[in-house]
Amino acid sequence: MAMLLESWWSEALLAVFVLFAAFYLWFLYWYAYWRQRGVPHAEAVFPYGSIGKETILGKMRVEFKIHEIYKRYRDERFLGIYALHTPALLVMDPDLIRDILVKDFDAFQDRCIPFDDSEPLNQHLLFLNGSKWKRLRSKLTPAFTSGKLKMMFETIDRCGREMVEVLDDAARSEKVVEIRDVSARFTIDVIGSVAFGVKCNCQRNPDAEFRVWGRKLFEFHTSDRMEQLLLAIHPPTAKLFRAFIGRKDVLKYFEDMVRDTVSYRERNNVERNDFMHMLIQLKNRGFMDDEKSGSAKAQDDENSNWKLSQGDLAAQAVLFFAAGFETSSTTMSYALYELALNPEVQRRLHQEVDETLQRAGGRFTYDAVMGMPYLDKVVSETLRKYPPVAILPRKTTRPYQIRGTKVVIDKDMGVAVPNYALHHDPKYYPDPERFDPERFSEEEKAKRHPYVYLPFGEGPRNCVGMRLGLLQSKIGLAHLMSKIEFQKCDETEIPIEFDPLTIVFMPATGLHLRAKKRSV
Repeated sequence: MAMLLESWWSEALLAVFVLFAAFYLWFLYWYAYWRQRGVPHAEAVFPYGSIGKETILGKMRVEFKIHEIYKRYRDERFLGIYALHTPALLVMDPDLIRDILVKDFDAFQDRCIPFDDSEPLNQHLLFLNGSKWKRLRSKLTPAFTSGKLKMMFETIDRCGREMVEVLDDAARSEKVVEIRDVSARFTIDVIGSVAFGVKCNCQRNPDAEFRVWGRKLFEFHTSDRMEQLLLAIHPPTAKLFRAFIGRKDVLKYFEDMVRDTVSYRERNNVERNDFMHMLIQLKNRGFMDDEKSGSAKAQDDENSNWKLSQGDLAAQAVLFFAAGFETSSTTMSYALYELALNPEVQRRLHQEVDETLQRAGGRFTYDAVMGMPYLDKVVSETLRKYPPVAILPRKTTRPYQIRGTKVVIDKDMGVAVPNYALHHDPKYYPDPERFDPERFSEEEKAKRHPYVYLPFGEGPRNCVGMRLGLLQSKIGLAHLMSKIEFQKCDETEIPIEFDPLTIVFMPATGLHLRAKKRSV
């Protein structure tokens, strides 16, 4: 019996050894990919690839690791890297970035983002590729014209006025406030109103239901990290994993809210100047009010008769909430943080806000806010230093020869544009850690290559809601600057420690500043 047991253990150990050896050799096979093609590459370490153990285990943000690689190979136009075993191309030359994002967009129109396509709420503009993405993008683009944004302005402005009212007592008492929470409650109220038609009341009630579920939407757990890795390695296993541990309650809340909102509006013929109304029009008619479905253009358009399904509508509404809430609130938070650390910049912005209100009769208007050049510089510099999406992922839709070389990228190859690294390259932005809005004067912008500043991407697949995101951030900052001065305090974390796991570039802890009432 003992001999049989010993034999069994020997065979089991041999089997494990053979499997490990096969696994190791499989990785080594892939790690020869770029060398065999004569492409400069960052060395890979088994089993983490080029991006390192700390990144894979969630101890370091991936954009920081990419920044390290970028600095080591700065003289290269492009670089082969490995994410675990998977080869990908890191693009560092601005001219090549322009080729990928704009000139040769047809070869790079898909995003290289693994996702569970069996989840209905994942069928949105961020994840979709190919003809589905193209059709949906053409339908949603008219929702973000200047005319549409002007119709939403009053709602956003009202939320801005309420934010200042809520902070009034704290500012009079010169209390320390957590500005990420302040900004998040403002942007949730905005997005809740313009996307869902819901009065969230998050600014006066931090525990409001919409705020609680919005926070849950962005909670990130170890299980989420595991799912991401499985999606990258073996999608079917990731879907099975999600079936057991997935947080369906969060998605169900938003799905039910969208369904109930649409049902109520359709039953009662409710119309509002918001994003939800435009989505309902696309569901019922396939076009929005100011588009003529019978025009020659519409007749020639193969998508003119296509309508959003209820599931499509819900997916876009949830994406709109997630993207519009978190990116704008973090941008506002970082701007206020830098203004507190740079009092002279804050004084200049206070002055511009005061002069703008004086010219506009004491109330902000759409044109007044969008016509504030220094505010625009402050927001632009904030987005340079803290880009909401720090790496732009793309995927080849056909074999592509890199211009000026003999290198051909295979179809379905992941391509990464390193926003964060570009934004912190001293070649383009001297002393990049310094906060200097004058980098975005017309003279300075003219000196730089236009494709080294990409906070919202560029080309046909840039952020469709970019203008709305900028508008709500600017309105929020303008209202705060009109009444309040922010100062650093003992609780202010310098420098910021960033959360290593979140998709959006977020701090690991709160951002605390002292609020002080301005005497104006």
